[in-house]
Formats: sequence, structure tokens, C-alpha cells
Amino acid sequence: MIRALFKYSFLLLSIISAVGLGISRVIPNINPFEQSIIGILGLMTPVLALINLFFIFFWLMARKYFFILIPFSAIVISWKVFSVLMGGHYFCKQDFSTSGHFSFASYNVRLLDLYHWSGKADTRNQMIDYFRKLNPSILCLQEFYNGNDSVGVDNLRAIREACGYEYAAECPVNENKRGKWGHVIFSHHPIIYHQGHDIDARGNNLLQQADILINQDTISVFNLHLKSNRFDAAETQFVTTGETENNSNDAFSKTKAIYSKLERSSINRGLEATQVSKLVSKSKHPVIICGDLNDIPSSYVYFKIRNRLQDAFLKKGKGLGATFNQRIPLLRIDYIFCSEKINVKAFRIDPETFSDHFPLIANFEMNKKQ
Repeated sequence: MIRALFKYSFLLLSIISAVGLGISRVIPNINPFEQSIIGILGLMTPVLALINLFFIFFWLMARKYFFILIPFSAIVISWKVFSVLMGGHYFCKQDFSTSGHFSFASYNVRLLDLYHWSGKADTRNQMIDYFRKLNPSILCLQEFYNGNDSVGVDNLRAIREACGYEYAAECPVNENKRGKWGHVIFSHHPIIYHQGHDIDARGNNLLQQADILINQDTISVFNLHLKSNRFDAAETQFVTTGETENNSNDAFSKTKAIYSKLERSSINRGLEATQVSKLVSKSKHPVIICGDLNDIPSSYVYFKIRNRLQDAFLKKGKGLGATFNQRIPLLRIDYIFCSEKINVKAFRIDPETFSDHFPLIANFEMNKKQ
């Protein structure tokens, strides 16, 4: 009796998790603005995928081979969403040579530690020294701060001098007498066109575009940072540990507040992603899109912005590719996408801890065959 109850309980759980994962196949096609639950489902998909993988091994060990079809079918049905969660290039060649290639880096620098979140006095100087050593052909930064001449710190000049960048383009999202907050693109190649596109229907945000001449080819680089969830410290602690300072009522209120923030931010990012996709599709040149999407691969935002582009991580990366350097682990929310006319020769995520994100490094080559 107990054995049968145990078996059918696990069977029910297997069916529920399989249905949940199977439903995730609709994520790329439904904007969270239209159905907000899609944004939440996108966040749950990696967990559902792991549960279904567990059940495959569980039914295999239990020798219930027919039941394996339940989680296996869910993985097959949701393969488009499931397949972007991990990179499998553990033994592929990473070609970071400079001959005929151009290097590229994208990094959310968290204002270069303007407010000393790191707790270290020399974090800004270490970041600039890191850029000097890395010195990519094109460097795209998000959450960039540059102070005015009379107030604040001139990070723009410091990085240009450290790396010898002849070209730089700012895209301030916010600006006051102290300085500018937003995006910036540095380049050793000529920036022949630059523009900031409004992408936020519910606030203030810009998509930075820079057309860059590389030898005889022109590429359009799009640099962006989408809306964050804006969890406070207590909410982040609750998400990562499940602990609250008070009682179960506090846990309920925090769960409700977190769900509300996730729902609202996923709707905002869905609207932003639609705008970004429209603007990028108008480009006459091969494109590279980079930045902090604040969403994981199993999301509408990822599929809408990536569209038919290559994901540099999936081309050359390995593992889960975590890019978020905070208490919530294993999140890949920063990306580099590129056109098929651009070959991905190498990709890595550097384990630098200057910011709450890790820098993404890629090496590209123009595809002359297309």
C-alpha cells in the first residue's frame, strides 16, 4: 500500500513537472505584456528542466521504462527553450588571435563602483587596469558613469587614455550637474554613426547604436541595459536563503512583493524587447547586440532580441555561463549576439569581481563567404 502510494505520488509529480515544462514552448511567442504569467514561467523553466532530468534518471533506476516517456516528451516538446540553457563546448578551440579578427567585450560595470559597493577603495582603478590589459577592439559598457569636469570622476577620459581608444560614443540615460549615467562604446575602429534610441514605453531607457568601420566592413553595434527587478537587500536574502527577519507573515508579504516586482519588470522588459527587435531589424549592416538583458535564456526577452542571431555563448561557451556576480547564483543575464555574417572565433566569461556582473569577451571575424 505504502509502496503504491509512493509510486503514484512520484508519477503525479512527474506528470505535473512535464506539463509545466511542455507549456514553456510557448515562451518565445507570447509577450509578457500580453500574458504576464509567461514572464514568471520563463524564470521557472530551468528548475522544471532539472526536475524532468531527475525523473528520467529516477524512472530509469526504478526500471519503470514506460514512465521515462513522460519527462522525455516534455524535454523534446520544449527543446527550443531547453536547448539555450547550457553551452556544451568544453573542448572546442578558442581562437583569441588578432590576425584578421577583432576582439569585443561587454560589461555591466555598476558605475565603476561609484558608491563603493565593493567595500574596496581601489576597485575603480583595478577596473581601468583590467581594461588596459584586455584592451579589446570594441568595448561596450553598461551602467557607466562619467562625471563632469568640475564634479565627479572622468571615467571616459581615464579608459580612453589607458587603452588608447581613438573613438568613443556616450549614450546618457540620465544626466545632471554631477555627471552622466548610461552606456558607452569605446573603439579602436572608426565610429561613423551614433544614436540613442528610446525603447521604454514606461520610463526612461535608451538603446545605443554605433556603426563601426572595420577595415572595409561596417557593423552596427547595439549596446543595451533592460529594466532590472530592483529587489532590495531583504528580498534578495529571502530569494537566496528563504529566511526572513520576522515570521511567516513576513515571508508571505515578501513573496507577494517579489512576485509583483517580477511580473511588473517582465512586462516592462517585454515591451523594451519588442522595441529593440524592431530597431535592430532596420539595420543595413551585420549587427552585434550586447548588454544586460536582466532576463535568463528561457525568456521571451531572450528569444525576441536574439531572433535569428547567433548567441556567442552557445557557439563557443560551456556550462551554465553565469554572468551575475551576486547571491542569486548561476544566472546568465548578459549576452553577446551577432549576425551570421560574423564568425564567432572565441568566447569567455572572465571571473572578475569588480562589479555585480562578469565581463563577456569574444573574438570575431567577418564572414567573407556570405
